[in-house]
Amino acid sequence: MYTVDCSIKEVDKLNIFKLNSWFNILGVLHSIKNYEKNFYSTNANYTKNSVYPVTDALKNSVAPKTILTKDKIQIDIWDINPFKCKKYIIFCEGISSEKSNPLQQKAYQRFVYSGWGVIAFDYRGKGKSSGVFSQRGAKEDLRTVFKYLIDRGISPSDIGIIGHSMGSAVAMDFCSQQKTAFTILINPFSKAADMAKNIAQKASMPDFIRTVIKCLPSFLIPIQNKFNNEKAIKKIKSPVYIIHTKDDTVIPVELARKLFSIKKGKNIFYTELEGCEHDLNDEKINFCLKFMENYL
Repeated sequence: MYTVDCSIKEVDKLNIFKLNSWFNILGVLHSIKNYEKNFYSTNANYTKNSVYPVTDALKNSVAPKTILTKDKIQIDIWDINPFKCKKYIIFCEGISSEKSNPLQQKAYQRFVYSGWGVIAFDYRGKGKSSGVFSQRGAKEDLRTVFKYLIDRGISPSDIGIIGHSMGSAVAMDFCSQQKTAFTILINPFSKAADMAKNIAQKASMPDFIRTVIKCLPSFLIPIQNKFNNEKAIKKIKSPVYIIHTKDDTVIPVELARKLFSIKKGKNIFYTELEGCEHDLNDEKINFCLKFMENYL
């Protein structure tokens, strides 16, 4: 009789353990959603407080405008085209950047003096744009900017998209469905789930949550903004150029190599630079310009 009671107790303990484990896992999954929400809202709020003045080099070249998306979101843009060029670059910024970032302004200047107009813009929820950031929303924002140029007589074959960091994901998401002159990806990642695993190793969170995120298969990580660049790059027909730095501490170079390995072909190009610089710099812009000159 005692043995039976003991067995029942042991079974009950096992069931309670299993039940607690499931509750723990569900709690982790809920926490992941909250971490993602906080990640985007924190970066969006940061951009609202990091607006810089137009540099002297662009002072007479920037035409500020507000354009409206189909879902009535106001997108703040700069139309930079002092030489009235008939070909344009749309620049997709990183998650913590605002279009007035000095390094980006320096890049705009380089592109303009190489014979391109530039559209710089802030996704919804960032900078002075209204709304709340989301993958679907950012894609619609880019589509609205693209239409802005089409409505002004610019051909799709004369519009190139350049995305930096998370902006590379916005660029690929759009270009997988819309033909453009080219897509340049500066310090990109493979997919958001891979980045979630990377961020979790550095972020302040309980070890249990960090371990679960590390062990979960990518497709089970419950993030809203999935940004599956591996899937998107397969669909892009125009030239794609990937630039990454070997020791980048923000987005590991392994994620760019993984992205490049997905679709090696005549329209996919890759350059890996020395150093750890994640932000834009002259070297990266030089490679962008060289690519645009040689392959377009």
